[in-house]
Amino acid sequence: MEYFSGINGIPFTFNVMMGICLVGILVLIVGLLLDIRKWGQGSVGYGIEPAPGKKGFIGTYFKQLFHGEGHQGLIATIILDIILLRRTFRADWVRWIMHMCIFYGWMGLFSLSGLMFAGEMIHKFGLLHFDIELFRAMLQFPNQILGYILLAGIFIAVARRLFNPVVRKSTNSYDTVMIATLVIVVVTGFIAHAGRFIIVPNVYDVEFVVPVLNWGLSEAMLLEIHDYMFWTLGGLHFFYDYVMEFALLHSILAMFVGFAFIPYSKYIHAVATPLTLLVNRGGEH
Repeated sequence: MEYFSGINGIPFTFNVMMGICLVGILVLIVGLLLDIRKWGQGSVGYGIEPAPGKKGFIGTYFKQLFHGEGHQGLIATIILDIILLRRTFRADWVRWIMHMCIFYGWMGLFSLSGLMFAGEMIHKFGLLHFDIELFRAMLQFPNQILGYILLAGIFIAVARRLFNPVVRKSTNSYDTVMIATLVIVVVTGFIAHAGRFIIVPNVYDVEFVVPVLNWGLSEAMLLEIHDYMFWTLGGLHFFYDYVMEFALLHSILAMFVGFAFIPYSKYIHAVATPLTLLVNRGGEH
């Protein structure tokens, strides 16, 4: 099984893919620095120009974080208002389910990508000896589960904007772009994964042993959701022929739309909202 994305049947090397990821990370860092600079100058809302003469966001933030006044402690705020989204639940339980699915689906996939990257680097530099193909295989099932969790959240978001008059009326172009990009990233990911199973449906049906840890891992751990017929429209050979292109498209979209684009879009609320909740110790609720 070819792992890396590619074009015309030629897979990209690990170094090329890491170079693409590095560009995405740099774009993300630049965007976050620009946002921090704007916040330090006194911007009071999304899309509002900052007021001149105010600086030092990081220093001011941490001063308020540890010395500011609030009705609850930091730990309670982190657990109840950031991790469990208590304020969202109190406002609308359907919206709460949507946010939980999208946030934890996305963060879970991001974490698994980091784990995959760590495994690739450890294998590449020979720090541990293990079968990298099977390491990748073991991550497929949690990737699929988290992908479906994220997809469920997106489905709820679309349904609310279609069938809830209040939400539909308040939906703007930022919301539309955000949901559309999420849909494209998730769908291309499922297609890229499913395309490999059209010709070889048991691509992960192998034994796995990690010698350095002396663990014998049974085939039961290599779980898989057999959904490839759905995502390839009944197993069309087209999806197998262009599986590398779909994987490349998904990788680029995931890196630049689902990651590097965060500071430049409404996605930034996933960063700004927890920061605001922390410094306000949960806010008015």
